[in-house]
Amino acid sequence: MIPVLVLTHGDLAVALLDAARTIDPQLADRTEALALPWDVDSDSASGSLKQRLRDLDKGEGVLILTDMFGGTATNVALPFLDPNRVEIVTGVNLPMLVKLGSLRGQELPLGEIALRLTAAAQKSIRVASEFLRSKNFRAG
Repeated sequence: MIPVLVLTHGDLAVALLDAARTIDPQLADRTEALALPWDVDSDSASGSLKQRLRDLDKGEGVLILTDMFGGTATNVALPFLDPNRVEIVTGVNLPMLVKLGSLRGQELPLGEIALRLTAAAQKSIRVASEFLRSKNFRAG
C-alpha cells in the first residue's frame, strides 16, 4: 500500500484527513497529515518533509497531496519529486481522499493512483445549478 502525506499550510491537512477518516476509517493506515505553520521557513519545512518521507516510504514510494500549485507546501515538496518514488498531486480535496480509500486495495502503481485521484477531485467540482440542469432536476 502506497503511503500518502497530505501537506498544507495551517490546519487544512489535519482537518481534511480527519473528515476523510470519519467517512473511511481505513484511511488511518499509512495516511498522514503535515501542517506547515503559516510562518514556517522553507529550510525547516523541507527538513520536516524529508524526515516524514523517510518514515513513510517502505519501498513503494509516497504520494504527497498539497493544497495548491505554486503555494509553499507544493514548493517545499517539488525538490523531492521523483515520479518513480515520490509523486505530488495539488488541489487536495475531500472527494480525492475518499477515492483514495477505494484505490488502496487495487495494488496500483504510484503514478496511476495520482492520475485517478486527480480525476476524482476534478469530477467532484461542480456548479450545482448547471449540474442539476443537465440532469433535468428542478429545485424547489
